[in-house]
Amino acid sequence: MVMRARPAREDGFTMVELMMVVLIIGILVAIGLPTFLGTRTRAQHRAAQADVRIAFTAEKAYFADTLNYTTNILEMTSIEAALAYVAGDTPLAEGVVYLHVHPVPNEVLVSTMSASGTCFYLRETDGGGARFASSTGCEDTDAQTYGSTW
Repeated sequence: MVMRARPAREDGFTMVELMMVVLIIGILVAIGLPTFLGTRTRAQHRAAQADVRIAFTAEKAYFADTLNYTTNILEMTSIEAALAYVAGDTPLAEGVVYLHVHPVPNEVLVSTMSASGTCFYLRETDGGGARFASSTGCEDTDAQTYGSTW
C-alpha cells in the first residue's frame, strides 16, 4: 500500500479575523481620539492660566515693595524670568504674558493666549483681590466681564 503525503496544514489568520481586528482598533480610536483632543485643549488652557497666575504673583511681589503695579519688562523679568512679558492690553500671541496697568485706580491686568487660541485674563484693583475672565475672541482686557473663576 502506498502512503500519500498529507498536505501541510496552513496556519494563520483568516481575512475575517483580520477585518475584525481592524474594526476593533477603529472603534477604540473613535472612542479615544475625542478624549485625547479634549485633554490636550484643557492642558493648553491650564498652562496659559498658570502663566497668568505666575505673572500676577510677580506683580504682587512688585506691588508689595512699591504699592504700585508695573509694566516694566526688566523689573518683571528680574522677579520672574521664566515668562516672556509684553506691555499691552490685548493678547496677540501664545507664550507671552501681556501686562497692562491703570495708574488710577492702581489696577493691573494680566493676560495671555493659550496654544488653542483662548485668551485668559486676570484683573486686580488696588490689592482688592483677583478677578478672572476668558475669551475665544481675545479682545482688549478692559472689555472683559470679570468673575470669581475662569
